Amino acid sequence: MRVHGPKLFGDWRDFGREYAIIVLGVLTALFAQQAVQSIEWHEKVDAAIADMDNELARGNGPQAYARLAIHDCVAARLDEMRAALDHGDRAQSRKLIESFWLPMRTWDSLARESATASDIASHMPHDRMFQYRIAYEMIPDLQRLADKEVADLGNLRALPAAGGKIETAERMAALHAIESLKLDNDVTARESTFLLSRLKLMRLALKPNFVARNMADPRTHFGGCLTVPVVKSATPD
Repeated sequence: MRVHGPKLFGDWRDFGREYAIIVLGVLTALFAQQAVQSIEWHEKVDAAIADMDNELARGNGPQAYARLAIHDCVAARLDEMRAALDHGDRAQSRKLIESFWLPMRTWDSLARESATASDIASHMPHDRMFQYRIAYEMIPDLQRLADKEVADLGNLRALPAAGGKIETAERMAALHAIESLKLDNDVTARESTFLLSRLKLMRLALKPNFVARNMADPRTHFGGCLTVPVVKSATPD
């Protein structure tokens, strides 16, 4: 006597029904997974945008504002130093050098680097990410200029305090440092202007309390010499 095992499907209709249920279940699971991933990416994108906005509006932007505000003051102080050096007045030159001040801050792009490294940037709206890319293009140059200013200022401060009238070699070394600092100041102001114009185009307002924080030391060192930066929006790309 032959014993038949249990049939998996009664007929093709049952098979089709079971197959449809399986396929529908798989598709539902896939759609649910995609929906969850979409929500996760949306949250990651929002967080990355907030981080970049904060980095620009609370850090780099206010720093750029302060650098524009002190540009004329820095240029005037450097001109005073040059005049003292030209007269060979060591005491006055050292006094001006020792009182000369520059903001020592870093220019950061950690938020953008993090968004790029984690592939979040590729999920951002293309137009917005393009605007961030243009704004952040200035940051490495501004950091390089900040580092160069430190080196140039160190060279300027190398002028010995002791001694009589400034020797030619000493004067030439100090004048070279002054001219380098003047160039650093001009280029920093130009790139700060560009950065602020991009932020204005992006409708990204600087945080007033961070602007005030960045302007506190300049007011102490330069007082009424400071100017109020007026920045126009950049031309849309």
